[in-house]
Amino acid sequence: MMDHPENFRFDSIPDSHDWSDLYDQPFAAPFGSGSIPVIDLNDPKLIEKIGEACEKWGVFLISNNGIEPELLNQFGMQMHRLFALPVEAKLKVAKTDGYGAGYGGIPISPHFPKFMWHEGFIITGSPLGHAQKLWPDDYSSFCEVVEEYKKAINPLGYRLMHAILLSLGLSEEEINHTPIEDSNKISMHLNSYPACHDPDRVIGMGPHTDSGFLTILYTNGVSGLQVLRHKDDIGPERWVTVPALPNTFVVNIGDLMHVLSSGRYHNVVHRVIVSRTNQRLSAGYFLRPPVDVKVGPLSKLTGPEQGPVYRPVTWPQLLNMKSMLYDKALDAIKINGLGRVRDDSKF
Repeated sequence: MMDHPENFRFDSIPDSHDWSDLYDQPFAAPFGSGSIPVIDLNDPKLIEKIGEACEKWGVFLISNNGIEPELLNQFGMQMHRLFALPVEAKLKVAKTDGYGAGYGGIPISPHFPKFMWHEGFIITGSPLGHAQKLWPDDYSSFCEVVEEYKKAINPLGYRLMHAILLSLGLSEEEINHTPIEDSNKISMHLNSYPACHDPDRVIGMGPHTDSGFLTILYTNGVSGLQVLRHKDDIGPERWVTVPALPNTFVVNIGDLMHVLSSGRYHNVVHRVIVSRTNQRLSAGYFLRPPVDVKVGPLSKLTGPEQGPVYRPVTWPQLLNMKSMLYDKALDAIKINGLGRVRDDSKF
């Protein structure tokens, strides 16, 4: 099932987008006791704080990230320009499959019974071909800003990945042998969540985990991202709203980092709710391994008394599992107490 952004023209919410039983768990405010960590990239205790955030939350915000606010403003303006185009224009660059480049719905949509209040645009490699179809006479500014953003965000991604691996106890030499996909092949997902007059009946993006190592998320300052916090000494299981702070990025741990850490770092479940008055824009930048590399638990985190939690898996294998099993995909590669892979993991 694909989302249909053209339905956003309607003043009423069609049944296909009505999630009347959405709010079945309590909410928690973004600030106060038990709030999501905000980490200064220049903090002398950066490695320690990132490790703690990955282990306890699976998500954190990063400030003083070195990316110019003006570039972020320009990037946000180009995203708004893209999604403000008529649907007919955007459909000229419609995706041909769920994870392919172009305009369309969310790849996770087939796993839900309702459509989401969302439209997206996936960039893999250069945006030039699609931009020329969207703006035949004025495509260069979009391409230039997107490429500048990618050029700025990529070093940040590698720096964060480096810090996370250090927090797991790897040496510099070991980190140099850790496979991460070439930056020119990493995908970026642009998202628009239009304002809705009755936001309690719609969902921007359903609950899910990201599949790669980590995701760096830019937003236009409109809140809506929520992470699922399991029961702890502060309260019951609840959705915690991620604060939308100026010039900060949200960083969340994905499935493959969870596997790499042998289950130590959380692949956080998250969703997006919709604003009554403001369009929310976001851009997810995903770090992942090359397609032919198997990712398994680090040997440093396993031993004779505690073997690996998961068997190694490639990026395409994981996507294939998630397409069929969705949130049970990692269960399929779990190793039981006898060191054998579960029977349902044969793909």
